[in-house]
Amino acid sequence: MSAVRDKVIHTVENIDEVVELFYQQKISEALDQFMDILAEITETVDALFVYKEENKDFSLDREKITEMLTEAMNALEEKDYVLMADVLQYDFREYLEELEEGLEE
Repeated sequence: MSAVRDKVIHTVENIDEVVELFYQQKISEALDQFMDILAEITETVDALFVYKEENKDFSLDREKITEMLTEAMNALEEKDYVLMADVLQYDFREYLEELEEGLEE
């Protein structure tokens, strides 16, 4: 399995854990865990951007990723943790899974 695919899969698993904590209203624990995986999310997005540069036919919408992460961070600033969890779960996570399907083995 490719290194980029491994990164995406691991990031999705970590997002699932954080989102579940937000939905359970374990805000302090969720925020701590989110801060722990923020660097991983950044690394995964960077790896996808590099992969796109190396594989021109790979379908990746940089603007879409930027908008989703901006929306999640705005929700975080507003302390709207349910919205943040929703964006991570139903937008960003699902898009990562969609991208993962397009990655070469």
